[in-house]
Amino acid sequence: MKVLILITKSNWGGAQRYVYDLAVNLPKSDYDIEVMAGSNGRLIDKLIEAGVKARGDLPVNRDINLFEDFKVFIKIFNIIRKIKPEVLHVNSSKIGGIGAFIGRLTGVKNIVFTAHGWAFNENRSFISKLIIKLFHWLTMVLSHKTIAVSETLKNQVENWPFILNKIHVVHNGIENQALFSKVNARYELGKINTVFDKIIKANSPKNMVIVGSVGELHHIKGYEYAIKGIYNIILELKKTDTNKNIIYAIFGEGETRVALEKMILEFKLENNVLLFGNIQNAFQYMRAFDIYLMPSLSEGLPYALLEAGIAQLPVIASAVGGIPEVIEDMKSGVLIQSKKSDEIQNALEFYIHHKKVQNDYAKSLNTRVLNDYSISKMIKGTIEVYNKQIKTL
Repeated sequence: MKVLILITKSNWGGAQRYVYDLAVNLPKSDYDIEVMAGSNGRLIDKLIEAGVKARGDLPVNRDINLFEDFKVFIKIFNIIRKIKPEVLHVNSSKIGGIGAFIGRLTGVKNIVFTAHGWAFNENRSFISKLIIKLFHWLTMVLSHKTIAVSETLKNQVENWPFILNKIHVVHNGIENQALFSKVNARYELGKINTVFDKIIKANSPKNMVIVGSVGELHHIKGYEYAIKGIYNIILELKKTDTNKNIIYAIFGEGETRVALEKMILEFKLENNVLLFGNIQNAFQYMRAFDIYLMPSLSEGLPYALLEAGIAQLPVIASAVGGIPEVIEDMKSGVLIQSKKSDEIQNALEFYIHHKKVQNDYAKSLNTRVLNDYSISKMIKGTIEVYNKQIKTL
């Protein structure tokens, strides 16, 4: 079966990782996979290394540009007519809408759209959200099936007109991979960031708590609320435990770096909050953290949360998107409200003063992720969606 997978950007984020895992793990005996994206980023490099046909020459970006978008339309139209895929699998909003429309025009019998998150959950104007909802709806109407990576994403749109029975939940999956030990991870991170290196050498491990986050520096990740929470707990610990040193390490790069750097300077947290930038294979370093923090304002079903589970870290996360489907509050992690710095502070204090609870929650989350969020389950669920559509035609 010929499968053509389209995605707007070829950098390395959650949607790109999903495409990679799907393309690499679909059985080669049954599926002939090809991936196309805008720009030759890390996704394309990794796919080619894995032996998957991939190209990043689509002239597409997230912003609307009528001339460029028309060129994308013509190019995808010609490619689909040439390849004649039995399954057209589109990812991300822009390429999803364009691809599904062209798929219909060219007579593709099985168009699948994966929703990794809904952009209308972001902090936008009412008109902007309305337009985004319209485009999401059109993409789902044009597609034969929509895969939602969490029940929450499905629930938000399943009552929209003309998409009844079109949406299927297939959770993201992850492999149990080898990681650096805590000591080695911190040593290796010290090579990357000299400030971090000085801090870990100057502090006893028992007096140091390293809180970590992994993800793009984007307002939707809620890092400004996390930094305020870190600031508050540092002030509190100065009153009760002067030896305790809190470090907040953020892996990732993005548009809010300058704003976050300014905030760090204003709060005088240069030796407490460290922006590491993009780190290749960030997952391998996660055991450097004592606590994993995910203060997001919106999510689909984040890979970083699953990675924290594999790394056996105690987690604090916002109760948004698919996160509560993975974490059971006060049993396998601590759920908080988004935009609540005081809740971040309280959750951190709770963990710091309850070491056994940290271990219990971390083990519980690890078991949950290994049992319910494997790549094999994701692949099996996706194949079922492919086959269901073919059988109903």
